[in-house]
Amino acid sequence: MILLSEEEYGKYDEKTNSVILRGKKHHVDASTVIEPGDEVIVSGKNFIVSDFSPVYFGKVIRRNTQIISEIDAAYIISRTGIRPGMQVLEIGVGSGNMSSYILYALNGKGMLTVVEKEEDNLKKAVDNLSEFYDVGNVNFNRSDISDFKSEKRYDAVIVDIPDPWNYMQKIASLTRLGGTATFYLPNFDQSEKTVISLSAAGMYHLETVELMKRKILVRDGATRPASDDLTHTAFITFSIRRSGMVYRI
Repeated sequence: MILLSEEEYGKYDEKTNSVILRGKKHHVDASTVIEPGDEVIVSGKNFIVSDFSPVYFGKVIRRNTQIISEIDAAYIISRTGIRPGMQVLEIGVGSGNMSSYILYALNGKGMLTVVEKEEDNLKKAVDNLSEFYDVGNVNFNRSDISDFKSEKRYDAVIVDIPDPWNYMQKIASLTRLGGTATFYLPNFDQSEKTVISLSAAGMYHLETVELMKRKILVRDGATRPASDDLTHTAFITFSIRRSGMVYRI
């Protein structure tokens, strides 16, 4: 379970009956049974308890990389239609935040294959995901995408590496006909090179978007947008693999 306030997030570990906040463990009295909807006061600060959702994953995990934001991850899941039973390939796992959304959408049915070349990132993602999910349907691979081999053709491929245009033929070959490939890129130059490389690899560009979430501070007589709210996170390019068939109707 997750502890929530407007500014902070924590975890309630049911196995050890303890609250973890800012890296510090607070033990709960053995007679106390904490449930979603309960309010908990930790070091004088009020929290409400919630069931786990992937939107909280990135708030409470250990991470050493920038993560895909919750609004971007949610749109990627919706736009690609990831659902139970699908085969999903994630290239570049970071700390596992996007993986969390994928596993939540798969709901234990289907398979997530992860390709990550950095050993530290891969280990961090495995540890983080194992805390909240049964990772029996995750295939973790420490590999560069150029060296990765698979007989599978994936329903959805999600790519978070700096230069996907250099591997576009390989990415397309791993995407089933009619399957989607999604690219998460922080700047215009990367997006431009990626989109331009799609057609030659047999991919059809669907859209490139930038999503913005605006937080509103609600105060009596002083409601306003948060002045420190983050606007730009990344540009997201969506594509679909062409079958090569053309029909004139």
